[in-house]
Amino acid sequence: MTNPERAQNVPNNSQSGIRAWPLPLRTQQLLGAGCAIVAFCIPLKLAFTYIALIPLIAIWLFSKRWAYHGWIRTSAESSVLGPLVFFLLATSCAAIVGINPLHSLSPLISLIFFSLTIFVFRDFGHSYYVLLALLSGQTLAALHSVLDAAALQSFPDIFLGSVTESGQLALSLLVCIGMLWQKYHDGKDRLPPSIPRVAAATSGISLMMLACLGFYSTANLSGVLLIVAWGCGFTLLKHLLKNAPRSLPEARGILTLSTVFLPLLLCALLVNLKRGPWLGVVIGLATFCLFYARKLLALIVLGAVITSVSVPPIRDRLAASYEHFTISGGRSTIWKIGLELAGKYPLGVGYHNSGILRNFSLEIPPELKHFHNNLINIAAESGVLTASIFIWFIYSLVRLCFRKPLSVLHVAIGCAIISWQTAGLVEYNFGDSEVMLIVWLLLGSILGDLRKQAVH
Repeated sequence: MTNPERAQNVPNNSQSGIRAWPLPLRTQQLLGAGCAIVAFCIPLKLAFTYIALIPLIAIWLFSKRWAYHGWIRTSAESSVLGPLVFFLLATSCAAIVGINPLHSLSPLISLIFFSLTIFVFRDFGHSYYVLLALLSGQTLAALHSVLDAAALQSFPDIFLGSVTESGQLALSLLVCIGMLWQKYHDGKDRLPPSIPRVAAATSGISLMMLACLGFYSTANLSGVLLIVAWGCGFTLLKHLLKNAPRSLPEARGILTLSTVFLPLLLCALLVNLKRGPWLGVVIGLATFCLFYARKLLALIVLGAVITSVSVPPIRDRLAASYEHFTISGGRSTIWKIGLELAGKYPLGVGYHNSGILRNFSLEIPPELKHFHNNLINIAAESGVLTASIFIWFIYSLVRLCFRKPLSVLHVAIGCAIISWQTAGLVEYNFGDSEVMLIVWLLLGSILGDLRKQAVH
């Protein structure tokens, strides 16, 4: 006799096309846990991520061994995966005719292989637990960054560097805000009206204390005040919920996201001193507010201005922007070379061959092997046509996130993509494996949600 629970969780292929090879329920649960482990490890260690991810991709490929034609089934999937497939094909063709095809081969295979992460998270992952695991790992890495910035010399450097982490934060921060907003939306009819104010106050105090701890290592009092702020917030929450036990799950989520996750992620973004992700997060957050909280737009702009003026490390970093842009071997030189290469080689110099840019100027540091701009880098390596296809892919992805009926989480992911590409105007974050794995994870989560909605 068929297990009804299993039958419910494994839809008929003719109706949904979720899986060509039905998997036992226990196996599905283990694969879902594997997706959560991958999401947790991405912000921490790439090696641990690959140890968990590569077997998941292999299992997914085996489960599709007789149905490769069914990888893309719905119009929503084809609208975004179609441009991605064309982009990968165009990049492959450009690599073949490039100046060094053999040098392009290994990174190209890696790019194509790990893009299958989309399908793994679409078919095996549960979007809520995957995103929660991602934010948990990102928060742990953020705590490390804050403590490291506090000049604790005995604190080991065990996680990713500030460049990669800031690129990830440009994505994860918007996801965190989306989950926080979704939690409040789900429980607003049962939550006491004071909960948002308590969460906002505790979050703001926590962020200020973390910033003091991160920017000024002598501010030991900030750590004590931080603990006091968290303790007061949770104590007040418990008092507010004593007559509303049914609202506890939503309230616990709101307080955890707003007083632990969000302040740490924001503080890590600030102390890493990366201007591209700063701009990306501000633009992404402003876009999110256009959908759900237009009254907060002025507050966001005011907060960004006050932070830029009042915090000396941030103020100095922003003030030096033009000098860093025009410095010898800086972005002004790099971008000029990239645009010249894009014009000279219509099909590009080949994927991952940007290292030749130093041949055009001895001012460029030897360790610099990209153009600090997503579109210029793609145009120089794979041609203007491929860069145009990449724009098509990004547009299709954002459009998918903003499709109606709107989902708070999907809108937040769309804003995260905008944040990612805004930061990509001054850095090559498309070439960062850890950042791209988060993008594939987010896209797979959206497509998984849409498939489940289509089944039900």
